[in-house]
Amino acid sequence: MGPFLLIGIAAGAASALLVAGVAAGSVLAVPLFYLAPLPLMIGGLAFSHISAAVGVVAASLGLGFMYGTTFLIAYLMGIGIPAWVLAYCALLARQDANARDGITWFPVGGLMVVGAGLATLSVVVALFSLAGSYEAYRDAVVQAFQAFVKIQGASPMGGSAGADPAAMGETVAIILPPTAAALMLATQLGCLYLAARAARLSGRLARPWPDLAATRLPSATSLALAVLIAIAMMPGLVGLSAAAAGAALIVCYTAVGFAVLHFLTRGRAARPFILTGAWVLTLAIGWPALVVALLGVADAMFDLRRRIGTGGGPPAANDR
Repeated sequence: MGPFLLIGIAAGAASALLVAGVAAGSVLAVPLFYLAPLPLMIGGLAFSHISAAVGVVAASLGLGFMYGTTFLIAYLMGIGIPAWVLAYCALLARQDANARDGITWFPVGGLMVVGAGLATLSVVVALFSLAGSYEAYRDAVVQAFQAFVKIQGASPMGGSAGADPAAMGETVAIILPPTAAALMLATQLGCLYLAARAARLSGRLARPWPDLAATRLPSATSLALAVLIAIAMMPGLVGLSAAAAGAALIVCYTAVGFAVLHFLTRGRAARPFILTGAWVLTLAIGWPALVVALLGVADAMFDLRRRIGTGGGPPAANDR
């Protein structure tokens, strides 16, 4: 137990330092902020979920002492608890006589849905703690946006004439919750992948490495997404909460869409060009992620990997 506690404290200290840079106002620390879940997940996957839990507590207490209770709660909901839960779920398993080695591990698609739920919960808690009504929330965002524009000394459209900061602030109020949920989930999943790679490289990853190109979401996810899109049309905080949940599920389908691309291009000569182009375009300009997400939805509906997959050859190195 002693080593687990020490590892957890070290992981928590590393995570808190990555967050504290942004809290201190350092712009250069922003990229490092997105890696804040990584030390906790490495502790959870390579050692024990106890280490991850200790790290969450240590980081939360340290940040709360330095920056106050609000910062402590924000860290817990946005970084600490999701990191611990995902690391814990990743190592869940049950006995299954029909599975490889007699053990069925928690599916990767299930992990993504759990992450989507945690990201949505974090955004919803932030929404309802910020304001009790949509009007109060909108006014708070508009005022913050106008203050930002005033500080910058330019219009929000880069100096273009006729730009209305109030109207732009209302637009920001609408897109902020789904954007926050999507970014939070993408960050958590990216850190989980890096943590699993690190644990595997050290030889301490308990579960076998899954075939990520075969990842599928639970069958009810498509129905859940359709319901959330319908609810997102409602006015008020309920609609914004549904939009946040829907955006998180779209991130899940984007990940599945990339899995489909990796699967369908196995054994094809153009594979490196297709995958490189898809990843670079998505990371560079963003919107191709929606096309990839549609591919993930299409696979869920028509099972593209079974219908048109080559099925030949072992997984490529980047699919292992």
